[in-house]
Amino acid sequence: MSQVGKTVARFRIDNWMACGPGLETREDWRSWSRGISERPTDSHPPAVTLPPMLRRRISAIGQMAFQAGYGLSEQRTARFIFCSRHGEFDRTLRILRSLIAKEPVSPADFSLSVHNALAGLLSIAWGNTAGHTVIAAGADSFGYGLLEGVACLKASSDDRVMVVYFDDRLPHPYDEVAGLDDTCVALALLLAPPCHDGDDVAIGLEPRERNLQPHHSATAQALDFIRFMLSDQREKTSVGDHNKWRWQRCD
Repeated sequence: MSQVGKTVARFRIDNWMACGPGLETREDWRSWSRGISERPTDSHPPAVTLPPMLRRRISAIGQMAFQAGYGLSEQRTARFIFCSRHGEFDRTLRILRSLIAKEPVSPADFSLSVHNALAGLLSIAWGNTAGHTVIAAGADSFGYGLLEGVACLKASSDDRVMVVYFDDRLPHPYDEVAGLDDTCVALALLLAPPCHDGDDVAIGLEPRERNLQPHHSATAQALDFIRFMLSDQREKTSVGDHNKWRWQRCD
């Protein structure tokens, strides 16, 4: 089952929520997936309603990630898998600018600049003690985050796992090295063990062939997966920096 190029595991998507500029409901995303609306490109996230403690302490893209997670809040005891290529990069950029200017670094920015800060804050807000993992793997961050979630399911098949992916366009001057297709998006998936009832999804991966152009966009894989979820496609592949990911609907 775990051979290179073969199916790694099966799982089921119990629930999902995605957020992007102008895309806040499932109907918005269905229209987007059919090409009826524009793809999300604006880097200003939609307004969110969060507890004041969270709203004050996190950035705009962090709020969007939490908005997606709160869409699945009926499963507050699930294990968290957060994945992001850049994390809350605005916070990191403020730290760098303070260092360049030889000014004191904001204690809040410093303490919350690590990649696992959002997962920690959400676990505190929900009283969640199931543990969490944070993945940062370049353009393959979503793929590896989903794979980690599926691995957690196999390790403890009685529990659900919530995977939260989020990334924003890099601000100036780092936008020069960002993928041209990068956008602002957050996606939360509630994973459950397979039921072998026709609704399962299989995940597989193999090394990217040298003749395939790597996709350096941070957000391309998550958007590809949303298209797959909302389509009738039997199978979809998404090429990252190092791997070609495959998702299949199972009989």
